[in-house]
Amino acid sequence: MSDNPFFNNFATHYSKNDSFKSGNDLKILLDLLPEKIQRSLDVATGTGFVAFELSKRSESVVALDLTEAMLSEAVKLISSNKVTNVDFVKSDYYSYDTFLKFDAITCRRALHHFDRKDLFFKKSKDLLKEDGVLVISDMIVPDSDKNDLLNKLERRRDPTHVGALNEGEFVFSLKSAGFRIIKSVVDKEQVSFEKWLSPVETNSVNGIECKKFVNDLSDEELKSINFDRSSSTMLKQRLIIAASPA
Repeated sequence: MSDNPFFNNFATHYSKNDSFKSGNDLKILLDLLPEKIQRSLDVATGTGFVAFELSKRSESVVALDLTEAMLSEAVKLISSNKVTNVDFVKSDYYSYDTFLKFDAITCRRALHHFDRKDLFFKKSKDLLKEDGVLVISDMIVPDSDKNDLLNKLERRRDPTHVGALNEGEFVFSLKSAGFRIIKSVVDKEQVSFEKWLSPVETNSVNGIECKKFVNDLSDEELKSINFDRSSSTMLKQRLIIAASPA
C-alpha cells in the first residue's frame, strides 16, 4: 500500500490547521483517555497532534502513519517540543506487526479512509491489553442520509475517502468486534462550504465538482446531509467514542 496522495499534497496545510491542532473533538478524545498511560498507539497519526498530547501522559507512544509527508510534519512537531518518548512507524495499520500490547489506541479523523473497518476493529482489539481502551474520533453521516450522499460528496473532495459510518453502524461494528462501549459523544460544528472544502480550493477541479454535486441536489436531499442551501453551510458531526475489549 502506497502513500496517500491527498495527504502528501496537503500535509503542510494540516500541520498548521487550527481545527486539527486544537479542535473540540481532540479535547473530548483526551478526556476519554486515562490520565496515566504506560504505552499508547496513535493510528494514522497524521501531523502528530494526538501523539504529542499522548506523550504528556504516556510513558511511550507509537505514532503510526502510511504517508511520508504527514510523518515528516509530525516529526517536526515532536522534535520542536523536545519530546523524546514518541517512536514513529511508517506503515499501514493492517500490516503493522508488533509484539507490543497497548494500554490505549487512538485514531482521530482517519477511520473514513479505511477500506476494511472490520479489520481495523479486529486489529485494535488484538493489540489492546485486556483493560485497554480504544478511542476514535471520526466524522459520521446523518441517519437521514439514506442514499449515502455525504460520502459521495466527500469522495469528490478527496478521492481517497472510502466511507464514513453513521452512529449506529459505529456502535454495531465495535460490538461485533468484541468491544463494549464506555462512552460516546457527538460533537457538532456548523461550517461554511469553503471551510468544509478546505484544503481543497473552491476553484480547483475537485472544488468545482463538489459545488456542482451540491447544486444538483434537491432541497430534501440537502436536508438529509444537513446542508443549508441559503447560507451555504453544513453541519459537520463527529463521533468520539471510547471502547474496551468485552
